[in-house]
Amino acid sequence: MERREWKREASNGLGKIYNVLWQEESLEKKGILFVLHGMQGHIGKYRYLFEYMAKQGYVVCGMDMQGHGKSANIPGYFGDNFGWESMIHDIHRSLLQIKKWFPNLPVFLFGHSMGSFLARDYAASYGADLKGLLLSGTAGGSPVLLPVQGYIAVQKKLRGAKDDALKESILLAKYFNRHIPNPKSLSAWICTKEEVSQANARDPLAVGFTLGAYADLLAALVRVNEYAEIKKLKDIPCFLFSGGADPVGEYGKGPASLYAMLKQLGNPKLKLHIFPKLRHEVLNEEVRPILLQEMTAFMEELIQERN
Repeated sequence: MERREWKREASNGLGKIYNVLWQEESLEKKGILFVLHGMQGHIGKYRYLFEYMAKQGYVVCGMDMQGHGKSANIPGYFGDNFGWESMIHDIHRSLLQIKKWFPNLPVFLFGHSMGSFLARDYAASYGADLKGLLLSGTAGGSPVLLPVQGYIAVQKKLRGAKDDALKESILLAKYFNRHIPNPKSLSAWICTKEEVSQANARDPLAVGFTLGAYADLLAALVRVNEYAEIKKLKDIPCFLFSGGADPVGEYGKGPASLYAMLKQLGNPKLKLHIFPKLRHEVLNEEVRPILLQEMTAFMEELIQERN
């Protein structure tokens, strides 16, 4: 198994961005799977996905997004201006490099949570380059978004974009835990397996968010859920999966709403799987083996259609 690591300058000039690629050199390559991690996470959390998909014949790659993991140039901060857009450019530049190394392979984009918002935003601009999207723990529009966005904007103006948003993160975690009886930690909403939630809390590569990052994230979340943006995904095959007890997706409503809109728009290949009672990181729940098989089947069916 080849494991390739490299860093390149961030598109906004704020330090370097860590990239990683895995491939099983002995296997004929079926496609490229690019992985986008969630907020305050990092690509190392997906080692199991890299290993599994590489053994299925995929070139599996990804990066620590700006402000995260080994790309935490300013921890929890995307950039002074257009930070979110800069991350989209970082993704595009990395994919262009990987496609030079492995030409003529279909490209699939996997994103979890914040990564799913990045994937949707990227696909809205570069969808012609993608064979399919796999979206984990994504979210739809919500009435609470605009008030929260307004609050963050005020705090950002008062305290500065680089100010630590620890207080806001604690409030968010408590809100996400609100339907869990006696949650054992602020991370309980992440997974029904306590060891997963605890590992997230102890992860040395996890970062806290700044007010600037929250502002960028919320603006992107509002935008990707606008009808005009969703319409740009109408020709891109999508597999959406989520936990039925995931507060980010409003307990299944968000992914189901996106699925319904894409179906109405005539999307040619859609799949939705909501796992009852499971939480945000559904790939870290007991259903991981089932989901990995479903992801593989979704991609391989599209590859067969291509051939």
